[in-house]
Amino acid sequence: MRDWMKVNAKSKFYPWSVQTIDILKAELDQVIDRRLDVPVDPGGWWHQYVCPEHHTELVFDPLEADCSTFRCPYGCEVEGEPYRGAWLVFKHQAMARYVLQSAAVYADTGEKAYADLGKKLIVRYAEQFPLYPVHPDAQPWMLKGRAFYQALTEAIWATTLLRGYLLLEDAQVSFDEADRRKINRFLHMLESSMTEYHHILTRERGNPENNYTAWLIAALFSIYAVQGETEKLRQLVVKEGGLRHHLSIAVRPDQLEFEGSIYYHVFVLRAYLIAAEMGSRVGEELFSLRGEQGQSMQGMLTVLVRLADPNGFLPALHDGPYCRVPYAREIVEIAEIGLSVFGDKSYQRLLDNVYRELNGEAGRVGMLEALLYGTGHWDGRSGVASSETKGSHRETAGGVWEVGDIIEVRVTREVQEAGDAEHANQAGHELEGNEAWDIEGRNENDLSDLCTPTVFLPHSGLALLKSQHSNGLQALVDFGPHGGSHGHFDKLNLMIHVGNQPLSPDRGTVPYGSILKKEWYPHTACHNTVSVGGRSQNPAEGKCIRYESASNRSYIWVQADEAYDQAILDRHLILTEDWLLDWFEVELDEPAVVDWWFHYVGMGQLSGLQNADQGRVKTDLGNEDGYAYVKERCTHVLSQDGLQFNLHIANASEPLAVISFIAFEGMECSQVESPGLADDPGRLMEGIRLHRLDSKARFIAVYCTGTEPLTLEWNRSGDGDWLSLSDGRTARSFTMTNNGLKERVLDENLV
Repeated sequence: MRDWMKVNAKSKFYPWSVQTIDILKAELDQVIDRRLDVPVDPGGWWHQYVCPEHHTELVFDPLEADCSTFRCPYGCEVEGEPYRGAWLVFKHQAMARYVLQSAAVYADTGEKAYADLGKKLIVRYAEQFPLYPVHPDAQPWMLKGRAFYQALTEAIWATTLLRGYLLLEDAQVSFDEADRRKINRFLHMLESSMTEYHHILTRERGNPENNYTAWLIAALFSIYAVQGETEKLRQLVVKEGGLRHHLSIAVRPDQLEFEGSIYYHVFVLRAYLIAAEMGSRVGEELFSLRGEQGQSMQGMLTVLVRLADPNGFLPALHDGPYCRVPYAREIVEIAEIGLSVFGDKSYQRLLDNVYRELNGEAGRVGMLEALLYGTGHWDGRSGVASSETKGSHRETAGGVWEVGDIIEVRVTREVQEAGDAEHANQAGHELEGNEAWDIEGRNENDLSDLCTPTVFLPHSGLALLKSQHSNGLQALVDFGPHGGSHGHFDKLNLMIHVGNQPLSPDRGTVPYGSILKKEWYPHTACHNTVSVGGRSQNPAEGKCIRYESASNRSYIWVQADEAYDQAILDRHLILTEDWLLDWFEVELDEPAVVDWWFHYVGMGQLSGLQNADQGRVKTDLGNEDGYAYVKERCTHVLSQDGLQFNLHIANASEPLAVISFIAFEGMECSQVESPGLADDPGRLMEGIRLHRLDSKARFIAVYCTGTEPLTLEWNRSGDGDWLSLSDGRTARSFTMTNNGLKERVLDENLV
């Protein structure tokens, strides 16, 4: 067993662990005093634990013995089904967590009351499990569980329960013969159902890449670890539909889970890490397991660090919550395990953020995941010195790990060999002149001379352009595969940060039981991209036409030619240290309504439209594909080409950014509002809709921090139109060519 599971040693070395034990004991004392028992009713589907009016998750108290009235944060109360079934999911999960918590506290203190609590709950579940029916109320598409609607939820719950059982065994806690018979029957039933569902999913349905599969594997590995079935575990590593196969087909070579959802990436990675933990218990080292194209658990952790904002907050791409306590705990778990196993301190940035979300300024103190998986004196807060942990991702020996195929960008002043350029062209990217872009996947140790922190994931279709200023801009653009059942209709979606503040983040997704799950959050109008004809995009995959990055400038040209029939969408982004130029071109076979959307966090004020005609506010933008949820506040009809107007955005405490637009004749500009970030949709989000009816449309916006806009000028001439922008000190001009967006300067590389 790895050191990070030796709970009893931690309080001897780490001050945060001593306080944590006291807090966890106090919570368990309440469980004991209230004589909480396992529910005799099975759970339903947790996604239905959502307020039908406000679309927020309902309040759950794990110390309640039972509940019949369920409250929303806004004060609503609902009763009956499906809310009680959803509440029972949380209750069962909480009771399994108490088993694990009891085992951890006993492992440290040796106090028998906590071992007895863990034992009692395990035995009670072993007794109750055969009495739960194969769930009659599960939805048709679900693989049915007993204790829950879904076998997926059952697998997750079982891993928690069995981790607690194993930790009690590690602490020399024994069960009598009668209890062992109950537990063995429970394990047999669980193994039988998990094995059956694994076969159905991977063979009969032909869907082995499903995130479900990872959890069936993790549950089976947990059962095998309890039973000491080393050979069964080994077989499930290598067989079709097994751990290595799943890692190879469910994770793209750039290390992101295939659905393009950060939530499901974390979800699958957690299952892998549990499987690896169980492997270590039977003598199989699986943390270093690799897929056929280099996919690894290390790489999956690293890509999260690369995509996180400066605070360590992860984007809510495609389906997934924006902020949610169980999700935050999952991030803590994978990052703490990663920090302990791989020794990479960059994971502390993720931990610092989620500990702050979960625990304020207390960091690791009081957190069960920290006690179970954390090591070192670092107390979970940024700026607090940590002890030396093994290895480092920049070391050359001992703790070395590879970044996998995450695409990092390194500037090379010239292409030394013809083969280098040929290799890059084979990868689908152009090389020109004296500045070439090296896009090979590299070992992290080769990245010490990086000139830019930009991240490019070609297989997943994500690019994160970053300024090197601490308060500069970051731009994340999504041009990748649709994402299957968890994808959104969001090709070329643009998400911007100003320093460590989100300006236009992806909103995430509400629990699936809310009507907004299908009616608003996946739709194009909910994202910062373009919709055509008042309808959402098709499920589509975009592509990167051109990508360049240097120390002071990044450029990407992404395209979606499948999002609409007979339509081509092109987005060009240039990021410098001071501003971001966003140039969007739309070309259609026939004239149609084109809407360019930009939704932002904060309060916005338009300027520069004094001479524009005030349009009639539309009370009904449409009833399809999310349009019914967008409300216009005001609209302006733009009748003059080249007019500059600006949007000043501030939060409650300070200005964030100013966005400058170029108007084109016939365009309308509307200020809109719509359901906000998924953790609280009732807090409406402001936005801008640029609207045009034509077969061709062009939208140009320039983003910069602070309060002062750049000066923009639109120029027309016989040799092409161009945009000039000036900050009062320097002026630069850009024009669109067949080879992308180019700067109009006497530089053979750029014209």
